[in-house]
Amino acid sequence: MKKNVLILPLLFAFLFSNAQNIDFVKANPQPELIEIYAGSFASGDIDGDGDNDLLMSGQTPSRKTALYLNDGNGNFTEMENTPFINTTFSVTIFEDLDGDGDLDLFFSGNGFNIQEYTRIYLNDGSGIFIELANPSLPQFSDSGVDIADVDGDGDKDILISVRDLNDVFVADVFLNDGNAIFTPSGSTVLAPVLFGAVKFVDVESDGDADIIISGEQEDESQITKLYLNDGDGNYTAAPNMDFIQINADDISVADTDNDGDMDVLMSGSFGIEPVSFLYINDGSGNFSELASANLQQTFSGKNTFADLDNDGDQDIIIIGSQDGGLPNIYNIVYENLSNNEFIPVDTIGGEYIPAMIVDDFNGDELADVIIQGFADRTNVYWNNSTVTSIFDDLTETSSLSIFPNPSSGELTVDLENDISMFDLKIYTSGGQLAYEQSNVSGTKTELQLDLLAGIYIVRLESEKTFVTRKLVIVK
Repeated sequence: MKKNVLILPLLFAFLFSNAQNIDFVKANPQPELIEIYAGSFASGDIDGDGDNDLLMSGQTPSRKTALYLNDGNGNFTEMENTPFINTTFSVTIFEDLDGDGDLDLFFSGNGFNIQEYTRIYLNDGSGIFIELANPSLPQFSDSGVDIADVDGDGDKDILISVRDLNDVFVADVFLNDGNAIFTPSGSTVLAPVLFGAVKFVDVESDGDADIIISGEQEDESQITKLYLNDGDGNYTAAPNMDFIQINADDISVADTDNDGDMDVLMSGSFGIEPVSFLYINDGSGNFSELASANLQQTFSGKNTFADLDNDGDQDIIIIGSQDGGLPNIYNIVYENLSNNEFIPVDTIGGEYIPAMIVDDFNGDELADVIIQGFADRTNVYWNNSTVTSIFDDLTETSSLSIFPNPSSGELTVDLENDISMFDLKIYTSGGQLAYEQSNVSGTKTELQLDLLAGIYIVRLESEKTFVTRKLVIVK
């Protein structure tokens, strides 16, 4: 195994003094959120008002779950009388599970008296959630969950690889009937793991959801496996394994070099050694480690990709513990300088047994960060990054307009000037690519978007520069 060079605080200080565009500021005063650790976050526009709301769960020291409505400026008000279990070691994912255009909730965890559980809650469109019985789902408190449409039928299915309430190791894709009732597909090829990480990713750019599973197996051996989807939700183990066998705490996927394929970031442990790996995809699902990434080696942590400075490439945040554990805990932000050149540019505290959520919470079109953990509980960091580029092709009096805005999905992008050629990309407020169209020309572009309600960033890129606009999707 090739070992990454450990990034030390002295190196941080040197590099941060030469920081580029990304800059986070710890909120002062902090929003009134529960102070927790050993839990999870979920964010999204649950009530259709155009801003990102927040769900939190974790230890306070007692178990606690709270749902907050956002006023659009990052001020949160806790909703009362929610049906959610107070829990720890949870997985919380907002996703439209019944196809009605609003965000429902997958929720698993350990509720103490309720023990380990799994719940599906349907949203009525206004942020009111009602539990929907799903007896086929395993009951667990673990981290091995992801959601995607595996069989191309237009609804979201659930991947689960965990040890359940009865200490049985379970790994399967649970298929959605379109109404958020889930049944096991009966797959026997997927590896069950304990407290690992799973991720859907289209590794060969063929339009279907492949799977990465990493973690500790029942025999305590560590694995990282890639499974290829035939397009109908049937999986086979990839014949060539490019990933090192580790126990990943987290896996993130994004196109880091803008070459049209998905790259993979993992952090966790190799034996007892903390590790982080960035794997670059050659476009055919073959991966090679980017040794020059020089990311912090982290266990008991989390990682994420996001375009933090709206410059069109994916930056990285890695949080958690370096070798030796406490007090060697750092939340590190890496800026992508393009061509997969990453440098650490900011530290935003340090946490152990952490979770984080990255989304635009104060409506300034930049992705903010909220982190929870054992060391300093809950903290909000506002994104004050500098966005410097605009279309050189446009004069100062030229205009870019998007209408209607808010939109239900039918959208016109209108440029006053006729730019010869540009790429159109739409990102979630958390910096993830949601839609793209290449080689667009003309002054008006008509779009019919199938996006969930929420806040998005529309980005037009010419050969050298870009311009962005905020878009609100409502249902």
